[in-house]
Amino acid sequence: MDAEVFISYAARDRARVMGIVEKLRKAGVSVWIDQAGIDVSSMWSQEIVSAIKSCKVMLLAISPQSTGSENVVKELSLGSERKKPIIPVHLEPAEIPETMEYQLAGIQRVEYYDNLEDDAFYATLRALSKRGVQVAEGAFDNEVSSKLEISIRQEGNDAERAQKIRRKNKLVPILLLVIVALVCALLFRSSFDDESSSKNKIQPSLKVTPQAKKAKSRLAIIPFKNIGPASPNSFLAEGMHEEINAMLSMAPNLTVKDGSRFKSQFNNVKNIGESLGVESVLTGSVIQSKGKLRVIVKLIDADTEANLWAKTFDKNEGDFFAIQREIAEKVAQGLSLTLNSEYKTLINKRQTENFDAYNLYLEGRVLWNSRKKSAMYQAIEKYELALAKDPEFALGQVGIAECYNMIAGYGFSPPAIAYPKAKSALDKALLMNSNISELHSSLGWYYWNYKNDFENAEKSLLKALSINPSSPEANRWFAQVRAIRFKPQSISEIELAVKLEPTSAITKFVQVRILTSFGKLSDAMTAAKKVVEIDNDYLMAPYGKIEILCLQKKYDEALIFVEEAIAATDDALYYGIKGYILGRLNRKNEAISLLKDLQEMASKRNVRPQYLFMIHYSVGDHEKALEGLRESVNSKTLNIFLFDPRTHWEDLKNSESFQEVFLDIGLPLGPSI
Repeated sequence: MDAEVFISYAARDRARVMGIVEKLRKAGVSVWIDQAGIDVSSMWSQEIVSAIKSCKVMLLAISPQSTGSENVVKELSLGSERKKPIIPVHLEPAEIPETMEYQLAGIQRVEYYDNLEDDAFYATLRALSKRGVQVAEGAFDNEVSSKLEISIRQEGNDAERAQKIRRKNKLVPILLLVIVALVCALLFRSSFDDESSSKNKIQPSLKVTPQAKKAKSRLAIIPFKNIGPASPNSFLAEGMHEEINAMLSMAPNLTVKDGSRFKSQFNNVKNIGESLGVESVLTGSVIQSKGKLRVIVKLIDADTEANLWAKTFDKNEGDFFAIQREIAEKVAQGLSLTLNSEYKTLINKRQTENFDAYNLYLEGRVLWNSRKKSAMYQAIEKYELALAKDPEFALGQVGIAECYNMIAGYGFSPPAIAYPKAKSALDKALLMNSNISELHSSLGWYYWNYKNDFENAEKSLLKALSINPSSPEANRWFAQVRAIRFKPQSISEIELAVKLEPTSAITKFVQVRILTSFGKLSDAMTAAKKVVEIDNDYLMAPYGKIEILCLQKKYDEALIFVEEAIAATDDALYYGIKGYILGRLNRKNEAISLLKDLQEMASKRNVRPQYLFMIHYSVGDHEKALEGLRESVNSKTLNIFLFDPRTHWEDLKNSESFQEVFLDIGLPLGPSI
């Protein structure tokens, strides 16, 4: 007779695995195991293939040794292809590699370590029994029942199961109460997805799964993995992560943090929880092929590492939006959060129902986030194509506005050209859906950077935060506009933004500038080094260190770094800073020569007047510097967040002409003492 259970393991785990095999055989389970250990086999034999083909269940012994074994991966793949139920038994903590991730996604594990071997064995035994494996009569009597293993059950069957155990073992009433208490504490459940149960796919859970006893208010979302097929145009995994992040961030009383830096450590939930200060972690994966989708999602308790909720969705691509909404709602329920009808309306109206339009939007987001000139213009094209497919897709208009805002903000286009285009797109988006956080964030940026209307900028950003308190852009820009007004709260506000988005070079750069504005140069330098670590290719990565060195009057050292920045970026900003540094070093002829180069450059590409008047100031031509400052305010080209004259122009701080420029636009001259 063919063995009903096939055991896959690594040779170095043989001693522990054979202990499990011996206990299974004593319980009457028919087991097939390669006695030599697959890692030392001379070939992956036909006997092994036949054993997998004929078994009812595959029991996979997980350890750092087995996850690195090619033969174990082969066996797992073959078992999965033949739709064999798989029970992963972790002999010790181990990270699941990408070669195994697809087959094990959505399957809960048994942890056979930390002095829980007996309970884990009985859980495994009952799991086998539930999946049709023959177990000897009486195998669950006495010893097993007294331990009251971590039973596998369907929701609602606890009372019936406890009643059977009471009848079978004739336990005294007091002991029965103890057992029921243990059941409540240790019982975990195994559920089958309604659409996938016919495929014999194991669904959670085989592990202790404590229910949320109170609402959890802090959640981290790990970027969803695209686990096949590989495609340069497949953005659904990233879009799933971003949209669910946005949806859950709108949930009442929930703080959502970006777990991007833990993408490669998604199995180390406890470490993620401790590092980000969250109570739960959401992970997932997306498979997209030939119009079909499989999305696998887990909500995990960061303290116990137990699944709070998990599900596999096998749907058509067109169901993608419904899947996102259901995930957001189910996760909120898993965290014991109450969602009202207003919240559900908000998330329903965020999206288009046109799948092609959504894909184009996701491509645009990736391009926009690069902050590179050519990429942002390409993003605008993607958003316009998305709107051609769905003219009422409000996020498409918001995307266009975000691009023009950043194109102007980074000096890639004259503000008088780019900002009106941003405002036009925002006005259209407001007519479509005024309850989008990103829309109000972009309005805040427009008011601040183009209109010098700092009051309305703060109001718009606060509106954005009321819709999505965890919005990275809204939190970052709110801290920026407050720092420009020298409000000390901006220091803690940018700290919150960094916690929400710890791997963002952009957010970290903003923190550098805010700390610099308040004279906290040591902390700013630490943050500036972190920006480079996160993304050395980011345009502003060198800026923080250069500015801090200038404020410390270490101009020779700053000049070295600005030369490197020019070589890496060829951006007019760094030419302007170089001219400023040369002037401060009293190398006036070189500074004036560079000034002429910038004026020539301005005939070919956009160069902020700011880069010119910075040099005028450094060579001592204060009248021209003030004239250039006034003109840049009038032409809406002044970027007060970069090389702020209030911080650097020490010689003009007492000048009435200098003070009038900033008082006219409603900005203080420095932090209040």
